[in-house]
Amino acid sequence: MAEKAKINDYGDCVFSEQDVLEILYSNPKFNISKLFFDSTEQYNNSVSDTGLDFPFIKQAPNREPLYEFDQINCNNWHMPEKYFKLNVLNWLIDKCQTEEEKARVQSEYNLFVEKKFVKVLQFLIYFVDVLRENNIVWGVGRGSSVSSFCLFLIGVHKINPMLYNLDYKEFLR
Repeated sequence: MAEKAKINDYGDCVFSEQDVLEILYSNPKFNISKLFFDSTEQYNNSVSDTGLDFPFIKQAPNREPLYEFDQINCNNWHMPEKYFKLNVLNWLIDKCQTEEEKARVQSEYNLFVEKKFVKVLQFLIYFVDVLRENNIVWGVGRGSSVSSFCLFLIGVHKINPMLYNLDYKEFLR
């Protein structure tokens, strides 16, 4: 069923009206009332007109613009106060061993600031700390994120992008 859904900008799974019919044909007892649909008028009118005992369906909710949505949700992340107050740039620079690494951190960090992702970096530092404290194993890294030296220093991945001359601009575009 999930393979039919489209994911909107807010992370909601959104189905078409045709999807709801296929879902009900394959499993008439499935509760579709908690799903979101791109259009509901035809289906809901049909349910009303026929008097069938089918649940009505909902459209994905209208929300504030995506940037505001992200800001609101970033402020609701569970994270100890010390990480909210953490100066990420200083933390990253302290991990550098050469001037070249410091320059790379500064360049990447400027893009993180431009994209308003500093809170994400704070959270990643907290997250990796929790993984380490609890001896939880995580992946080596994948995708364009391995081009970020900042994420390497945090410990999100284990690939030093400076050794392979990876361009972080694709990751932070």
